[in-house]
Amino acid sequence: MFSSLISKFDLDRFFIGEGPQPSPYVLTQRRVYILPTKQGLAFGLLLFIMLLGSINYANSLGYMLTFLLASLAIVTIFHTYNNLLRLEIGPAITVPCFVGDIAIIKIRINNPAAMVRHSLCLYSERTLAQFADISAQSVSFMTLRHCFNRRGLQPVPRFTLESRYPLGLFRAWSIIEPEQQQLVYPRPSADRQLPLNSAGGLDGNKTIDLGSDDFRELRSYVPGDPLQHVHWKSAARHHTLLTKEFSSTAAQELWLNWQQTSVSGSEAKLSQLTRWVLLATKENIPFGLKLPGIEIKPTLSPQHTAHCLKQLALYGSGDADG
Repeated sequence: MFSSLISKFDLDRFFIGEGPQPSPYVLTQRRVYILPTKQGLAFGLLLFIMLLGSINYANSLGYMLTFLLASLAIVTIFHTYNNLLRLEIGPAITVPCFVGDIAIIKIRINNPAAMVRHSLCLYSERTLAQFADISAQSVSFMTLRHCFNRRGLQPVPRFTLESRYPLGLFRAWSIIEPEQQQLVYPRPSADRQLPLNSAGGLDGNKTIDLGSDDFRELRSYVPGDPLQHVHWKSAARHHTLLTKEFSSTAAQELWLNWQQTSVSGSEAKLSQLTRWVLLATKENIPFGLKLPGIEIKPTLSPQHTAHCLKQLALYGSGDADG
């Protein structure tokens, strides 16, 4: 019974790794596996045929060549295995992303040994392989790209680090799953209009509604801006295209309220609020955020935007805070 449990655990580690592990993840002898590649199996078959031919014809030179190539293959095993051994993997560096976007995850690889690690290959189920050489006693980063389909704190995906150096006859690998999480924001909706009324500040205040009658400011021209909004005097004087922006009565504070969303369903509401946060930040409008049980006061800063997006990402998960 006990031996069967041990064998099942070893089999799981062989195919899917040890599960989430704290960083750094050190590639010890028990964590690195090695098997022949297709080329290695073909090479072994060739050696067997050469051995049979040498026996059949009693060819001394055939024996010498066969055993020489076999010795080369055996030495290759140690080089391939040692190319991964004692590497320290992690922690990963993550940057928040939106649902459906490609997250760029930087995997830290520390090589404490006084030897260069050649042609390391990193990949996961959904990403293409990336190759890199790691200098002796140095730290390098390899990139893992992953698309997340759910918002919130998502685990960093499991990936494989492998080596086929130097001849490609053997494949050594280790399956790694860092005990880390990636913050994923809701996917912004297609709605590009801010709410018409401020739902939390002074009664009757209007929020900035781009494209209305009152002149607000000049900004750099963006291809696609209406030609009637181009400030031609500046273009003639300074040879620089500027666009006039207009707004309605400016609000002293803009509240982005869960109750103001025009869609149904929690995920759709979070998606629309995410778009509003991005629009308000882009237009430099101080804004606050109101979710059921959460209220964030109006202000304007990169930290405020990141905090609001985090609350939207974690809403309903139990990890959000007010």
